[in-house]
Amino acid sequence: MPELTVADALRLAINLLRDAAESGKMPSGIPLDEAGISLHSAAAETLQDSLNSIVEHGSE
Repeated sequence: MPELTVADALRLAINLLRDAAESGKMPSGIPLDEAGISLHSAAAETLQDSLNSIVEHGSE
């Protein structure tokens, strides 16, 4: 298995959070209410900001 970087892990987490927010469901299929959708969306944006910071500083 190739080495997983922090940036890779953040990208995976961001994609999962965005998919859940867009579909309105957890990966397991459990539906999210509006508060859950908002929380997942906000978490994805927070992680995206962190990823952008890592990439800008060349720590990827």
